[in-house]
Amino acid sequence: MNNQVVKDVSSVKDRFTLAGKQAIVTGAKGGIGKATATSFAELGANVAIVDLPAFIEESKVVAAEIANRYGVKTIAVGCDVTKEEDIKNMVKAVSDAFGTIDVVHSNAGIFVGNDHNNMPVEEFKKIIDINLTGMFMVNKECANLMIEHGHGGSIINTVSMSGTIINSTRLEKDYMVAYTASKGGAKHLTKGMAVNLIKHGIRVNSISPGYLISGAHKFMDQIEVDYWANSVPIKRFGDMDEITGIVCLLASDLGSYFVGSDILMDGGACIC
Repeated sequence: MNNQVVKDVSSVKDRFTLAGKQAIVTGAKGGIGKATATSFAELGANVAIVDLPAFIEESKVVAAEIANRYGVKTIAVGCDVTKEEDIKNMVKAVSDAFGTIDVVHSNAGIFVGNDHNNMPVEEFKKIIDINLTGMFMVNKECANLMIEHGHGGSIINTVSMSGTIINSTRLEKDYMVAYTASKGGAKHLTKGMAVNLIKHGIRVNSISPGYLISGAHKFMDQIEVDYWANSVPIKRFGDMDEITGIVCLLASDLGSYFVGSDILMDGGACIC
């Protein structure tokens, strides 16, 4: 006989909490980052709103709104994720304010409209630096703090369905090169770090959203919005309510058996 024990099912409600946890969200002044930071706070976590130094005043407003709404502790920290020193200072600032870091949503990222085979090398490098190298540095510094403090944690990376497929840019005029490369790399970065860090009790996973109403759509013409909406089986964009639950699942004890997983939430776009 083996020594595996069948346990009674425990309370889902009791495990779906972040009470007492200290969380960081990068790219948090708006869009996905703001939504997940707000959701972390609703589940009881103290949250650091991390975004570019140029947006620190906007980040402070978001932090204050969340603190007032949920009664948790929040701080706003300016950080350029392409700069290692910025990241080290950010992690120290959060640790000094909260005592430690338990949950990280590494969400900062960009894409550009002129993403194609002949794009300038500087633009290609910029996307890789933010979407991939920046994610690696944030994950590394936060994981090292978790290890130093002797507790586990959860790191959730924002990838994209572009880590699974090669997206067209605008109305299939061209296909993305740098963005898809960065997101494919981020997906495998997640898996590589996951297998190395799980021995420390640190779970690393990723989410891969499809077309979401997160701010970028504001710069599209209506014909483009309609085109993208009709290109997926669900025939619409997703919204923030449809992504926050998945991130919170991975952050909480409900996600305790997710290790190196990528959760695709794309309205069926990658099926066809």
